[in-house]
Amino acid sequence: MIAAGIPQIFKALEFASHRHRAQRRKGTRKIPYINHPIQVASLLVNEGGETDTVLLTAAILHDVIEDTVESVEERNELMAEIKEIFGEEILSLTMEVTDDKTLEKKVRKQLQIEHANHISVRAKKLKIADKITNLRDIILDPPDWWTPERILEYMNWSERVVTGLKGVNPELEKIFYDTLAEAKKKYPG
Repeated sequence: MIAAGIPQIFKALEFASHRHRAQRRKGTRKIPYINHPIQVASLLVNEGGETDTVLLTAAILHDVIEDTVESVEERNELMAEIKEIFGEEILSLTMEVTDDKTLEKKVRKQLQIEHANHISVRAKKLKIADKITNLRDIILDPPDWWTPERILEYMNWSERVVTGLKGVNPELEKIFYDTLAEAKKKYPG
């Protein structure tokens, strides 16, 4: 018998892999982008001990709206599609961790800091896992155009975001700070 929620997770994997099919991560190895949401979900399960299938489904979908649309109209259509396929709860959680790309990057980054302590517990767990996987990618394969100063800027910003996310999963928090310490050893500021 298949555990409840497992079919939904696989449906999300299929959906996200289709949406991210032409994308690559920013590092020099040009890893397929879909690896990132899979790593976020895997981290939540295997290192954070999370088994909430709503959280895991949203983890797989977390960058679909933010990174695969070109217009507000396309964004709205994709949101409606996610709601129809996965339901309001998963759409809502996905939207909690989705940046509004109509805003300037500097504004979006500041809003992540300001909103961190106001989002749901699930969204906080997802954000921490996302920041951990991003830091791990920076350690292993940073974007080749990022200077050491840009990497340090990202590390400091992610730490400010995670400060507002504390109190939802001590293991994820520990992993974040351990990963941040490892990144700071590689890129001392």
